[in-house]
Amino acid sequence: MKNVLIVVTAFAGLWCSKLIAQPNETIGKEKLQPFAAWVGRWQGEGSMQMGPGEPKKSMVDETVESKLGGTLLLVEGIGKSINPATKEETIAHHALGVLSYDHTTSQYKFRSYLKDGRSTDAWLKPVGENKFQWGFDIPSGGKTRYTILLDPKAGTWNEIGEYSKDGNTWSKFFEMNLKKVG
Repeated sequence: MKNVLIVVTAFAGLWCSKLIAQPNETIGKEKLQPFAAWVGRWQGEGSMQMGPGEPKKSMVDETVESKLGGTLLLVEGIGKSINPATKEETIAHHALGVLSYDHTTSQYKFRSYLKDGRSTDAWLKPVGENKFQWGFDIPSGGKTRYTILLDPKAGTWNEIGEYSKDGNTWSKFFEMNLKKVG
């Protein structure tokens, strides 16, 4: 009987510790509150400078949705441009991102995917009221960072992308100016 009591007590202790260790979904919702103004549909213009020549411009449609009870955000951006030779609309940029808060590391996680199959695990942090930065190290060398500035009252989203070889000197290669439409 004594052995049975010890085994039952051990299992009860393990069961209780598992319940206590489970993440609280309200923490995830609270941690994503600074990003609440992201939710909606945004449209406007974007430009990207990759090498010499004129920047490539596109019309951007960005949709941000709250998912899983407010514990993550799904961000999808599509940039379309007109091919000057054929006058046909082409997709210049198509990306999908998933933003969440990781309870175990106490950090935001931003996983992004591109239409060409590339993906990255990026860092992301609020850096002021309605101002955010996210970025990642480039496997072939250098760093990329994006700075997002929202104005919820005006319904605007400005995002600047910059590249650095050394993490100290930054060069702008991307800009997006959007207006909230839904």
